[in-house]
Amino acid sequence: MIKIVLALFFVGCLGSSGQSSGQFYTSNQCTCEQLSFQSDCTTMGPQCTWDGTSCSTLDCDKITDSIACAANLKCMWTTTSSGTSCKPFTFCSQISGATQMQCLLSSNNCPFTNGTKCGSSNQLHSCSHFTASQYCEGYISQDGICMWRDGGGCTAAQNCTSLNQSECNLANYGCKYTSNTCSQLLCSDYTTQQSCTFVMSAIYKGDYQLCSWDSTAGKCQAAQNYGGLGQGNCYTMTLGTSRWVSTSTGGECLSCYAKIALAFITTLVIIMI
Repeated sequence: MIKIVLALFFVGCLGSSGQSSGQFYTSNQCTCEQLSFQSDCTTMGPQCTWDGTSCSTLDCDKITDSIACAANLKCMWTTTSSGTSCKPFTFCSQISGATQMQCLLSSNNCPFTNGTKCGSSNQLHSCSHFTASQYCEGYISQDGICMWRDGGGCTAAQNCTSLNQSECNLANYGCKYTSNTCSQLLCSDYTTQQSCTFVMSAIYKGDYQLCSWDSTAGKCQAAQNYGGLGQGNCYTMTLGTSRWVSTSTGGECLSCYAKIALAFITTLVIIMI
């Protein structure tokens, strides 16, 4: 099961889908209704159901998985005296949470907390708001994950060069640590066809670059489009952001969205907690 959207935050406006350049964005997640194949519908997770001919989104009250419920922006995971359940989303202020993660595990709509109640993304502080490491480190801001640096204060992790060795080693698909330096991972760094999949081109925005293997040259390179993907790997290789569409000539891998206004993404939220 693909669970990209465990913890999300607002980062702004993204442009085109990047299909012609081999790029994809974890903010552009496919909906259940856009998936035409049972295998993709099942991979999407417990928020989707296959009726034999099509994939559709389960109503909130039928979702029993807390992560799937929280990831569905129309739903929220609630806890009452009678137990836990998935309900239609109303307001962030109706959710209690002492930490950002507690709020996000109830609804990805609500990455903010005042220590008691949850709030929406427009209430998030910037990293520069914090003057002590215990409040700064790991905070999810609108600019990225906050890091404390002695002498530099609280700043957002926006590129690989800002990460120390332990942080760099956790930034899967995004960064590499060589010669005592953390730097951007490139498709050309992959040395086998099996490992030649994708790289995270922007660690704080969830922007990815698809890679392709050049059999003639025996090396991995940045893909120029989705042409190398088929029905069996279109959805999974783009982390659930594209789907296979049948055509009169066979089919093609298409992005689920051309544009998105509000980008809710997970990057270092997952790999640094």
